Amino acid sequence: MSRLRLQVIACRVFEQELNILAARASTELQVCFLEMGLHEGTAANLRTALQDAVNAVPADRFDAVALAYGLCNLGIVGLRAHTLPLVVPRAHDCIGMLLGNSQRYLAELESRPGTYFQSPGWLSHLPADRVLRQQIIPVAPGLKLTQEELFARYGAENAAYLLDQFASFQRNYHRLAFISTPVPDAGTCERAADNIAREQGWEFAKLEGDLGWLARLIDGDWNDREFLTLKPGERVELTGDNRLIAAQQP
Repeated sequence: MSRLRLQVIACRVFEQELNILAARASTELQVCFLEMGLHEGTAANLRTALQDAVNAVPADRFDAVALAYGLCNLGIVGLRAHTLPLVVPRAHDCIGMLLGNSQRYLAELESRPGTYFQSPGWLSHLPADRVLRQQIIPVAPGLKLTQEELFARYGAENAAYLLDQFASFQRNYHRLAFISTPVPDAGTCERAADNIAREQGWEFAKLEGDLGWLARLIDGDWNDREFLTLKPGERVELTGDNRLIAAQQP
């Protein structure tokens, strides 16, 4: 029986972890990495980059397309499956995927508010002039908007209030949580994260990563609880429940 031919479109934050998992994947796998900085711009820019990548996958060479992305600034909302099925994790963002499940991620946020998360990928792809990547306004866990989108969606008065709350949230960071994954330079990254925490005056914590969710993504083990599978022509839409996303019919 031939193996599933899978094109993965991934944020570069997962580059080292996916390179490890790809070596033992049960699919015939090819990975296209997009730059991390895309999530710092508008949702429209990220969506355009993702849609272009999805549309470029040749239907005669692959059986399906999988995204290694979460909601990520809402950039996946409105994304359309092109000529192949499109599989999307039901994840808030990369942090939950690196921790292995959303429940663990949300429990960390609830029990230790004021936590800034980092991983080997976050540290390996930091801009040369920064020790921390730009933070995007967390209106709700995983639902993140730029300032421009915030004003457009909520109006000037409400947006000003939310911006003030976000500024307070930033001032109240007190913990850096490093997610350790089995990549070659994990020790170096952990020490770098510890140094950043010291420079910021924050507590440092190490969390053991879990690559099971990523492994299931690239192995084609797509259960409905963790993944949304779109048919060609269907689009990603937000839901108001724990599913996070659903298929919008064409």
